[in-house]
Amino acid sequence: MVALADAAYATVSLSALLLIGPMVAAHLLTVRHTVLAGATALALALPLPAVDEGADLPHHLVRALIVATGGLWAYVTARAHARHQAELARMTRIAEWAMIPALPAELGGVGLAAHTRSSAGAGRIGGDLHDAVATPTGLRLIVGDVKGHGLDAAHLSATVLAAFRRTAATAPDLAALARELDAAVSPSLGPEDFATVLLAEFVPGGVLLVNCGHPAPVRVDSRLRALHPPRPCRPLGLSPEPYVWRVRLLPSDRLLLFTDGLAEARSRDGVELPFDEHLHGALTQATLEESLREVLDLLRRHTAGSSADEVDDLTLILAQPLAVREPPAPAPVMEDRRSLD
Repeated sequence: MVALADAAYATVSLSALLLIGPMVAAHLLTVRHTVLAGATALALALPLPAVDEGADLPHHLVRALIVATGGLWAYVTARAHARHQAELARMTRIAEWAMIPALPAELGGVGLAAHTRSSAGAGRIGGDLHDAVATPTGLRLIVGDVKGHGLDAAHLSATVLAAFRRTAATAPDLAALARELDAAVSPSLGPEDFATVLLAEFVPGGVLLVNCGHPAPVRVDSRLRALHPPRPCRPLGLSPEPYVWRVRLLPSDRLLLFTDGLAEARSRDGVELPFDEHLHGALTQATLEESLREVLDLLRRHTAGSSADEVDDLTLILAQPLAVREPPAPAPVMEDRRSLD
């Protein structure tokens, strides 16, 4: 009996060792890799009697059955894990689009293209925020960045966006809108929290701006021109005193609005992305979407090999006023001069 118990213990122990790979793969790798790990474990279990002279056939069959059953369990677990991850990804995408819907290609007489990325991964939810609302006075747009990352920052971003969507069309001007946003977000902020925002209202021949501690937008014409405010204004949550100023923006010009993910992107050597002729060339492609793709490619090349700790939330919005089309001239009316007699 003792010898039988010892043999059974050795069989189970060896089987457990063989099953470590499939069990780990079921929780960390794909279903395909889990199946490969299980098949490898079973393949290792089958020839063991040839190298283990003390193992008889019943013990060998028990060991193979344990390994096969454990491999099947690992496969079922991996399938369930994959379904859970797919459902979580689907719900995350729904939440992302509900919180930060995609901007249309044209709104309120302005062409738009946008890209956003969270530092937490491939998702879009993070500390960055943006939205646009067409109003009777012109398109109003917001780009912002809440201090921090993750769910806490996403909650504050949602608070700012809700206030913007609620008041953007009714606020008399951008300064009043900024004060409304500050009043809405301040109760939710901690003593060291804040949110930077840039508000823009597109008007004929120009754009009105309010900048509460946010990176200055860039006008793209014959060169890149950073549109710094005449005087500083503190971020939301820090008692800002917002004011409005106007800059020229023609239909031939473009306006780049962005967050720290672009302004503070660093190379492996710690060099920030230069706002030079390469970036200007990227921003002057035939379409706004092509321009954003070129900017993202330029950013990837610049940050290749840099530390993951330097990755920040990123939002890019490229806007361009659309030329006003003259209505077609009415067709000439031909008079019928035939006599009625």
